[in-house]
Amino acid sequence: MPKDHPAGAPPAARTPDHARFYVVGLGQCSLDYLCTVEEYPAVDSKCEFQDFSVQGGGPVATALVVLARWGVSADFIGLISDDPFGEAIRESLEQEGVGTGGMVVHRGGRSQFAFICIERATAKRTVFWARPQCGTILPEEIPVESIARADALHLDGLLIEASLAAARLARDRGIPVVLDAGSLRPGMLELVRLTDHLIAAQRFADEYGHGESYATILPRLRELGPKVVVVTLGEKGSIGLLDDEVRYFPALRVRARDTTGAGDVFHGAYIYGLLQRWDTGRCVALATAAAGLNCRAIGGRPGIPSLQEALEHMGSLPAPLPWETARRLFEGP
Repeated sequence: MPKDHPAGAPPAARTPDHARFYVVGLGQCSLDYLCTVEEYPAVDSKCEFQDFSVQGGGPVATALVVLARWGVSADFIGLISDDPFGEAIRESLEQEGVGTGGMVVHRGGRSQFAFICIERATAKRTVFWARPQCGTILPEEIPVESIARADALHLDGLLIEASLAAARLARDRGIPVVLDAGSLRPGMLELVRLTDHLIAAQRFADEYGHGESYATILPRLRELGPKVVVVTLGEKGSIGLLDDEVRYFPALRVRARDTTGAGDVFHGAYIYGLLQRWDTGRCVALATAAAGLNCRAIGGRPGIPSLQEALEHMGSLPAPLPWETARRLFEGP
């Protein structure tokens, strides 16, 4: 249920028009320890790091932070333990105005955490992470009443049984389901069949397609059930099905410091456009702008742009191209 949580964005960003929307997310949450190095070290060597930071993370959790900062009411359902990691994860969301009443706490275990090392010259990162050691979320632990009145449900498939149960609840009530598909884990294709908006990472598409072209993979994924299929390509941009044609969306050009959380921010911004009932192309354009701008800071959340800044940069993006034209830019004739 929505609660009066402290705002994570300036009051001007929270308008009555936006506040009428409510999004529920279920998925992974983490405490991230981040640092930068000049270049990635060799094995059995020592390396001095800079820019140390501790932040809340996780695909769905960070997407909801975007929505909360942009004035949308959001509640998160995730798994933590009663350890310091778990408490920090909860606080990181509550400080942003994301509701945590649906979080499941299994006592006596360890919450998820990660070490993220960013190479300064390339802005690429290596993630060392430990999954939560406190069980899982059971379908009966899902707050049904929250999902039932949501305007959208966002999932990442990490808690697969709970995700499937939540997706079925949303589908039964006509609530759009948005899936952040990172890799082809067990149960993910079943979840795709319950999804309305599939926004998949390149890794997921490649694992599913087994070397086939994206012009073939995206229509095949849509045949599984989603109305919309988008594949993110990192610094190269993204591709999506628009009017039955695969289109390429160039990335926003920025001087990147870190790519951590860019995909998570992409999803949050996409959902914002979905709530406004924008067409797919406009939703992807906003997501592209927000994700690119987020790469200017270390970590997944400090670089989240304001809604106004994302809208301004969205207007500067080039028009999407037919995939066959764009493919030649990467692969040649």
